[in-house]
Amino acid sequence: MKDEIIRLAEETAKTLGLMIYESSVLLRGDNTRIVVKIDKLEPVSHLDCERFSRDLGKRIDEMEALPNYSLEVSSPGIKRKLRSIEEFRRFTGSPVKIVAEVNGERRAVKGRLVSVGDDRVTVFSDEEDREVTVEYKSIANANLDY
Repeated sequence: MKDEIIRLAEETAKTLGLMIYESSVLLRGDNTRIVVKIDKLEPVSHLDCERFSRDLGKRIDEMEALPNYSLEVSSPGIKRKLRSIEEFRRFTGSPVKIVAEVNGERRAVKGRLVSVGDDRVTVFSDEEDREVTVEYKSIANANLDY
Protein backbone atom coordinates (compact mmCIF):
# COMPACT_ATOMS: atom_id res chain seq x y z
CA MET A 1 0.00 0.00 0.00
CA LYS A 2 2.76 2.49 0.96
CA ASP A 3 4.69 1.78 -2.23
CA GLU A 4 1.57 2.30 -4.33
CA ILE A 5 0.87 5.68 -2.70
CA ILE A 6 4.50 6.77 -3.21
CA ARG A 7 4.29 5.67 -6.85
CA LEU A 8 1.09 7.72 -7.29
CA ALA A 9 2.80 10.73 -5.73
CA GLU A 10 5.76 10.41 -8.10
CA GLU A 11 3.47 10.07 -11.13
CA THR A 12 1.44 13.08 -10.03
CA ALA A 13 4.57 15.17 -9.53
CA LYS A 14 5.93 14.22 -12.94
CA THR A 15 2.62 15.08 -14.61
CA LEU A 16 2.70 18.55 -13.01
CA GLY A 17 6.39 19.21 -13.73
CA LEU A 18 7.36 18.79 -10.08
CA MET A 19 9.75 16.58 -8.13
CA ILE A 20 9.27 14.75 -4.84
CA TYR A 21 11.74 16.09 -2.28
CA GLU A 22 10.52 13.86 0.51
CA SER A 23 7.50 11.69 1.27
CA SER A 24 6.16 9.45 3.98
CA VAL A 25 3.10 7.31 4.49
CA LEU A 26 1.98 6.31 7.99
CA LEU A 27 -0.71 3.65 7.69
CA ARG A 28 -2.88 3.68 10.81
CA GLY A 29 -6.28 2.41 9.77
CA ASP A 30 -8.66 5.34 9.70
CA ASN A 31 -5.85 7.71 10.66
CA THR A 32 -3.52 7.21 7.69
CA ARG A 33 -1.24 10.18 7.23
CA ILE A 34 0.44 11.02 3.90
CA VAL A 35 3.09 13.77 3.90
CA VAL A 36 4.71 14.95 0.67
CA LYS A 37 7.21 17.75 0.11
CA ILE A 38 7.31 18.83 -3.52
CA ASP A 39 10.05 20.70 -5.31
CA LYS A 40 10.94 22.25 -8.66
CA LEU A 41 13.76 24.38 -10.01
CA GLU A 42 11.81 27.59 -9.43
CA PRO A 43 10.27 28.36 -6.04
CA VAL A 44 7.28 26.17 -5.15
CA SER A 45 4.08 28.21 -4.98
CA HIS A 46 0.90 27.76 -2.97
CA LEU A 47 -0.82 26.96 -6.27
CA ASP A 48 1.70 24.16 -6.95
CA CYS A 49 0.87 22.62 -3.57
CA GLU A 50 -2.86 23.00 -4.19
CA ARG A 51 -2.73 21.38 -7.65
CA PHE A 52 -0.55 18.52 -6.42
CA SER A 53 -2.77 17.91 -3.39
CA ARG A 54 -5.95 17.89 -5.48
CA ASP A 55 -4.50 15.58 -8.16
CA LEU A 56 -2.87 13.15 -5.73
CA GLY A 57 -6.00 13.08 -3.54
CA LYS A 58 -8.10 12.18 -6.59
CA ARG A 59 -5.73 9.33 -7.51
CA ILE A 60 -5.73 7.98 -3.95
CA ASP A 61 -9.53 8.16 -3.81
CA GLU A 62 -9.76 6.22 -7.10
CA MET A 63 -7.75 3.38 -5.46
CA GLU A 64 -10.66 2.97 -3.00
CA ALA A 65 -8.23 1.41 -0.52
CA LEU A 66 -8.13 4.16 2.09
CA PRO A 67 -11.48 5.10 3.57
CA ASN A 68 -10.00 7.99 5.54
CA TYR A 69 -6.63 9.74 5.36
CA SER A 70 -4.96 13.09 5.78
CA LEU A 71 -2.74 14.51 3.05
CA GLU A 72 -0.17 17.19 3.83
CA VAL A 73 1.63 18.84 0.92
CA SER A 74 4.33 21.50 1.25
CA SER A 75 7.64 22.69 -0.14
CA PRO A 76 10.98 21.85 1.52
CA GLY A 77 11.00 25.42 2.88
CA ILE A 78 13.70 28.07 3.19
CA LYS A 79 15.70 26.00 5.70
CA ARG A 80 15.73 22.95 3.40
CA LYS A 81 18.39 20.30 3.86
CA LEU A 82 21.02 19.96 1.17
CA ARG A 83 21.40 16.24 0.63
CA SER A 84 23.53 15.80 -2.49
CA ILE A 85 26.26 17.46 -4.52
CA GLU A 86 23.58 18.26 -7.12
CA GLU A 87 21.54 20.16 -4.53
CA PHE A 88 24.65 22.07 -3.41
CA ARG A 89 25.28 23.03 -7.07
CA ARG A 90 21.69 24.11 -7.50
CA PHE A 91 21.94 26.49 -4.54
CA THR A 92 25.38 27.96 -5.23
CA GLY A 93 25.24 31.61 -4.13
CA SER A 94 22.74 30.92 -1.35
CA PRO A 95 23.30 31.28 2.40
CA VAL A 96 24.07 27.92 4.02
CA LYS A 97 24.93 26.32 7.32
CA ILE A 98 27.16 23.26 7.12
CA VAL A 99 28.07 21.01 10.03
CA ALA A 100 31.11 18.87 9.24
CA GLU A 101 33.69 16.67 10.90
CA VAL A 102 37.01 18.51 10.62
CA ASN A 103 40.08 16.95 12.25
CA GLY A 104 37.86 14.75 14.43
CA GLU A 105 35.71 17.64 15.66
CA ARG A 106 32.30 18.86 14.62
CA ARG A 107 32.41 22.33 13.19
CA ALA A 108 29.67 24.61 11.88
CA VAL A 109 30.34 26.92 8.96
CA LYS A 110 27.80 29.59 8.07
CA GLY A 111 27.99 31.84 5.05
CA ARG A 112 27.35 32.02 1.32
CA LEU A 113 27.94 28.92 -0.81
CA VAL A 114 30.64 30.05 -3.25
CA SER A 115 31.48 26.95 -5.28
CA VAL A 116 30.90 23.22 -5.48
CA GLY A 117 33.37 20.69 -6.82
CA ASP A 118 33.02 16.95 -7.21
CA ASP A 119 34.21 16.27 -3.66
CA ARG A 120 34.16 19.60 -1.80
CA VAL A 121 32.16 22.76 -1.23
CA THR A 122 33.43 26.25 -0.54
CA VAL A 123 31.61 28.74 1.66
CA PHE A 124 32.48 32.38 2.28
CA SER A 125 32.22 32.48 6.05
CA ASP A 126 30.87 35.79 7.34
CA GLU A 127 32.19 35.03 10.83
CA GLU A 128 35.73 34.27 9.64
CA ASP A 129 35.67 36.77 6.75
CA ARG A 130 37.26 34.20 4.42
CA GLU A 131 36.48 31.22 2.24
CA VAL A 132 36.27 27.84 3.98
CA THR A 133 36.46 24.63 1.96
CA VAL A 134 34.80 21.50 3.33
CA GLU A 135 35.15 17.99 1.90
CA TYR A 136 31.75 16.68 0.92
CA LYS A 137 32.33 13.33 2.64
CA SER A 138 32.90 15.10 5.97
CA ILE A 139 29.53 16.92 5.91
CA ALA A 140 27.24 15.65 8.67
CA ASN A 141 24.40 18.08 7.97
CA ALA A 142 23.77 21.02 5.66
CA ASN A 143 20.84 23.31 5.01
CA LEU A 144 19.95 26.64 3.46
CA ASP A 145 20.17 29.37 6.07
CA TYR A 146 17.94 32.30 5.02
